[in-house]
Amino acid sequence: MNNKNEVNEAPGLSAPITGKKIFFVRHGKTEWNNQFRYQGVTDIPLCEEGREQARRTGLRFAKAKIEAIISSPLSRAYETAEKIACHHAGINVEKLDLLEEVNFGEWEGLTVNEIKNRFGEELFYKWRRNQLHVDAPGGEKMERLYARSSKVAKMLLARPEDNIVVVGHGAMLRALFLPMLELPRSNIFWKTRIDNCSISAFSVEAGNRYILSYLNDTLHLRDCGGEIISMPII
Repeated sequence: MNNKNEVNEAPGLSAPITGKKIFFVRHGKTEWNNQFRYQGVTDIPLCEEGREQARRTGLRFAKAKIEAIISSPLSRAYETAEKIACHHAGINVEKLDLLEEVNFGEWEGLTVNEIKNRFGEELFYKWRRNQLHVDAPGGEKMERLYARSSKVAKMLLARPEDNIVVVGHGAMLRALFLPMLELPRSNIFWKTRIDNCSISAFSVEAGNRYILSYLNDTLHLRDCGGEIISMPII
């Protein structure tokens, strides 16, 4: 029996993860995260807690063989990416506009209660039930979001590096994971947890297919003393 063929036919079941790996990191916390305000493309910097989260995330990747680090151009993501890059000599963070967070238009800077009071509960819950088909007023069209997510998925697949870190945003990453897994547009925003400075990983296996290895790993953010640097990535 050909073990290699079996791995190709049933990737990810029990075979070791080999080949190309892409790690996705959501940026560290900001004051608006703590206040539960929609940030979108508003360029809010990391707060002190977020900087500590980013530092810990950098330590988590310190012993990994990282070949490229790609970030949203927004400062909260870029600063998080820099904390990872500082452990990898010769690697500069690449900014990619396609990774920018979803533009929430007139909702940016508002809390959920403020959105409901100003725009009505009906619109908010309609959007929450089906975010990839309903737009925030004045915000990014969901058709555009899905299209740019698909571009990022294809671009990452074509990159020559075997170990890539991508630093982005909660809503954008949730949208990006759909085309990566060849899933149709669907409302997974409130069914997928992606915490600040969490790590999610995909491998690229037989047939150039993405396989989700794990989602929302936050072990490095816990009170674990000096053990972060020895934690495995995959």
